Amino acid sequence: MGATRLGVLGGTFNPIHLGHLHIAERAQRVFDLDRIYFVVATAPPHKPLPDLIPLTHRYAMVSLATAGSPSFIPSLIELESPASPFSVHTMRKLASRNSGMDTRLYFIAGGDSLVDVFTWRESERLLTSYDFIFVTRPGVGAVEPASVLPAKAISRVRNLVELGPRQLRRRIQAEEASGESRVFIVDLGALDISASQIRKLASRGKQIRHLIPAAVHEYLQKTHLYGER
Repeated sequence: MGATRLGVLGGTFNPIHLGHLHIAERAQRVFDLDRIYFVVATAPPHKPLPDLIPLTHRYAMVSLATAGSPSFIPSLIELESPASPFSVHTMRKLASRNSGMDTRLYFIAGGDSLVDVFTWRESERLLTSYDFIFVTRPGVGAVEPASVLPAKAISRVRNLVELGPRQLRRRIQAEEASGESRVFIVDLGALDISASQIRKLASRGKQIRHLIPAAVHEYLQKTHLYGER
């Protein structure tokens, strides 16, 4: 039996939208992930957000959005002892929780995170201890990894954005056969949707039904969290 393959998709989910679910579904398929944890951030330590709604509401929406997918798990692991908002601690907790099994952890992030990942707590250790999946996003220009990543992580980078689905799967399998963690940069056909766009539309009374899961839309209609009219 092969290793259990766990994806970790973290974010404020302010709110969760169809773009998040699309990336999770594509990453699960391409990387053959058994489960994906949707880790709801308590508050990003590197970028305070004045319009961040309470954690309880964001977690509720993630739970509603993932309810129909048994392999998508809403998570409040940042609050588990010792409570911490840092990704390196989240990954250690998940690794420890699965220490009795042959497990491989994949951290999923937007390609734009490449620019500031070096500012994350223990970024070099994080990038060399676990697999990373950086997903390109529409409208976000390409970044040269060697110019933004910690030195020890650069040799682990595999830029696979030009590969089609079948080639991509084969290349991933070949890379993982080495046993070393990798920093994958991939194109998973990300949708051109952002949470900030949704908040802006909602605050103006515009339609957002086509951007978020139906259950999340119903929740927002009840709560008016973003000033919906």
